[in-house]
Amino acid sequence: MRINQVKSEAFSKLTDKFQNFIDNNETGSILCAVYHEGRLVYCNKFGWRDKTNKIPIEFDDIFRIYSMTKPIICLAALILHEEGKYNLDDPIEKFLPEFKDVKILKSHNHETGDTELEETKNKITFKHLFTHTSGISYGFYPGIPVDKLYGEKFGFVGENRTKSVLESLPKLDILDEFSEKLTSLPLVFEPGTNLWYGFNCDILGLLVEKLSGKKLDVFLKERIFDKLGMTDTDFYVSEEKRNRLVKAYMRKHDGELIEVKGDMSNGFDSKPDFLSGGAGLVSTLEDYLKLTLMLLNGGEYNGNRIVSSKTIELMRSNHLQDGKTYLDMQYIKVEDPELIEMTKGYGYGLGVIVKIAENRAKSGIGEYGWAGAANTLFRIDPAKQVITIVFSQHIPPDNNWIQPILTDDVRNLVYEALNID
Repeated sequence: MRINQVKSEAFSKLTDKFQNFIDNNETGSILCAVYHEGRLVYCNKFGWRDKTNKIPIEFDDIFRIYSMTKPIICLAALILHEEGKYNLDDPIEKFLPEFKDVKILKSHNHETGDTELEETKNKITFKHLFTHTSGISYGFYPGIPVDKLYGEKFGFVGENRTKSVLESLPKLDILDEFSEKLTSLPLVFEPGTNLWYGFNCDILGLLVEKLSGKKLDVFLKERIFDKLGMTDTDFYVSEEKRNRLVKAYMRKHDGELIEVKGDMSNGFDSKPDFLSGGAGLVSTLEDYLKLTLMLLNGGEYNGNRIVSSKTIELMRSNHLQDGKTYLDMQYIKVEDPELIEMTKGYGYGLGVIVKIAENRAKSGIGEYGWAGAANTLFRIDPAKQVITIVFSQHIPPDNNWIQPILTDDVRNLVYEALNID
């Protein structure tokens, strides 16, 4: 499939909304594709690859997809699950012995640095990694004792800790060494009891390497990217493609849109030592559309089967304990009303959020997807045969990471345009 502009008067509200984002300096660039019942019904572009030099965005431009890497890594791990290399309830220490002695942080004294640890009752399993219920953290919130320790261990600094984590990814150690460092830190909670976003998919990527005997980038290329024709998806941008990497922008509190430089820009110039299964990939709208078409089609695209339809069903089923929702399982209860509304009615599958109850979204039960830190998002609705993908490159100026382009707002305008209830 080749991406071309597809306009429709039915999508005029969505078009106007995206153009307003650009006109109001909310973000620097937007690509959007909507697929419905066998065809691309909307595909449009807004803004700039490079606003300073007035270079417009193009459909083949390359975006940092950050956490939209996670579903790809989970798919890779599910390929090996389908081949019988492990069971979801297997302890990961079976393949990564450094996880045998991980403990939970019971208390931490900020002044003295003294910590009190306790033994775990449960072993971390593959399913815990897939569902972010392992007790592993990301270090995003320095006010949380474990995250303070993450910052000290990995060099995450500043109040905008999420940005610091993203900037640090290209500089972290190879996966084996990273895993050793990670297991020297305590868990936030007992594995399986709560949900907390963390370096779970990075460890899952290491497990893909151990189980396949291949480096993560090689496995992804051979088993997923080459088969789907995802020619621009990788952990870095080669020199001949570098002019297509979209600039990342930040809207300051005074309304000025500025380019985010440093590691946000040059961190993808060469292959990193740390192949981040949680946030390391770059991709294009066309490449990611091919991936989602394969998922919608039960594991097959253009005559190439990646996994069985049974495995796709496993991926997009709710795997939280006792059928709980994403909100129920959060380690720290969500208080932001907008975030509560955004996540109400969702469970969590194997690397994707899954709609399990009616909510403010017009999508069908069973819709699934995820998003990335620079305001990329995708949703797949098997019941109504809709795929929605939005790519932008917006980095928030602080640790409040509700992005300007909200999934619900986009999706509801998509369903209105399609005249789907």
